Amino acid sequence: MIVGYGMAGSRLAAEIRHRDPQGERVAVTIAGAEYHNAYNRILLSNVIAGTMSPDAVHLHDATWAEANGIDLRLGTDVTAIDRAARTVALADGTSLTYDALVLATGSRAWIPPTEGLLDEDGLLAPGVVPFRTLEDCEAILAAARAGAPVAVLGGGLLGLEAARGLAGRGSLVTVVHPVGHVMERQLDPGAGGVLATSLAGHGIEFRLGRLAARYVPGDGLKLDDGSHVPADLVVVSAGVRAETGLAEAAGLTIDRGIVVDDSLRTNDPRVHAIGD
Repeated sequence: MIVGYGMAGSRLAAEIRHRDPQGERVAVTIAGAEYHNAYNRILLSNVIAGTMSPDAVHLHDATWAEANGIDLRLGTDVTAIDRAARTVALADGTSLTYDALVLATGSRAWIPPTEGLLDEDGLLAPGVVPFRTLEDCEAILAAARAGAPVAVLGGGLLGLEAARGLAGRGSLVTVVHPVGHVMERQLDPGAGGVLATSLAGHGIEFRLGRLAARYVPGDGLKLDDGSHVPADLVVVSAGVRAETGLAEAAGLTIDRGIVVDDSLRTNDPRVHAIGD
């Protein structure tokens, strides 16, 4: 049983079938929360830029699972793990048994604690979209318009790729980043300055060393220095957090992620974890 049908979970399933083509030794079931077939997340910025179609980034087509004898369940959330009974509970009320369980649940986009980004129910406010999934790309492209202002929260690699792609589509993009230069994890201030200057040549503006203090839908962002960034759309690319809730609720050891040994086993020898 594999929980998660991203790059890691899909590659594991493919490798199992490569070693056991007829499924004589291992029966594989995959539960994937997204409704898409597995895709290459690294290429999502190309979808934003328009240089690749959504179909072009898929790792498997719609026939892959059936052709390989894999029970693939898309749009299926796993809500709980019963380690004693060796079952997983699904959101539709059913459950599945396992002999070996692999958690490939990845990460989720982190939403900064900026006032207004989330509504009273904890849901994303209108005009706020994270940049993490193929569905996010579809939402961003549906909302972005040529000539309309877009704010990108986060000046890391993914944020800059999203900004470049949207600028190429004609949006008026401003990147808001809390550090004094972009991509600080990879670049020193000098190199970050060179990159920002290059991107500014594509029409991208930067507010560096600034935090977004408040978001008002339809208006934009108020920054911590009192300045204003107009935005019909706010794209959030401020980092990720590991999806550990399912594992933690099952009593597995967590330390910012799921703790594994050199064989990728958790503290339960029948449960493994891979990926982010």
